[in-house]
Amino acid sequence: MVLPMTKMTLRLDRMILACAIAIASLTSYSQRGDSQPPEVNTNKLNGVPLIYDAPPPPDQGAPGGRSRGGSGRGPCQNYQSLTPLVPVTKGTTKNFVWGLTVSAHPTFWFDIPQRLTAQVPVEFVLQDTGDNVVYTQKLTVPEASAGIVKFSVPSTAPSLEVGKRYNWTFSIYCDPESPSAAVSVRGSVQRVALDSALESQLKAAKTPLERAALFAHKGIWHDALTTLGEQLSGSKQKDSAIAAAWANLLQQVNLGNSASDPIVPCCTAEQVTTNQAYTKPTR
Repeated sequence: MVLPMTKMTLRLDRMILACAIAIASLTSYSQRGDSQPPEVNTNKLNGVPLIYDAPPPPDQGAPGGRSRGGSGRGPCQNYQSLTPLVPVTKGTTKNFVWGLTVSAHPTFWFDIPQRLTAQVPVEFVLQDTGDNVVYTQKLTVPEASAGIVKFSVPSTAPSLEVGKRYNWTFSIYCDPESPSAAVSVRGSVQRVALDSALESQLKAAKTPLERAALFAHKGIWHDALTTLGEQLSGSKQKDSAIAAAWANLLQQVNLGNSASDPIVPCCTAEQVTTNQAYTKPTR
């Protein structure tokens, strides 16, 4: 059977674009570029359907969040496009920067537009809905290139409770003379229970790509992204299928501008020169 030329052309375009994004994701950049990553027109990679099924937004009383760093003054202008790799979900009256996780100690990912130095510390704060600080850490790293960094809540921190929503803030103190000028992004995370069916499917999955697809299908954003991100950041030889899936997942939630940015080492125990982590007593 001969397909119409339009359908044949569309299939060829999809194949070319899928290959292009995989190659783009494998490329390392010394500086963040302004070019847009190529679009991916298919959610099926290596035979595995990767479709993020976004859950309903939280109740309207939840904080909307901040998905970009916003305008800054002085040296902070270089960080104003700071972006959390978290979906923006449209609510009835406002948009929410939020995602689900099954992890008691989830990992968060942020796209930093300018390199970090010892003079530019970052801070992560996790609070409950009563504004009680659950965990906070301020880090100063010797050097970190521009790109995507991860921040994992350590196992020593209090576990997130199932069914509860928590608010997080990630800040870059880009002006040592004016801490109030820090560039920040905000959002929320909610832990959900890992049901028995999904748990069985995850155990049966043969590859990280399959596990990421299972999380994405259930709308569990943080675990889907982290499953892929850990594979990309933990190996010198990048898997092209994982790289393409990472880019594809980001593009599905309008984070395509970060799809080809490199994942850079940052904010690990080995790099920390100032580590101020504490749990604030509840009120």
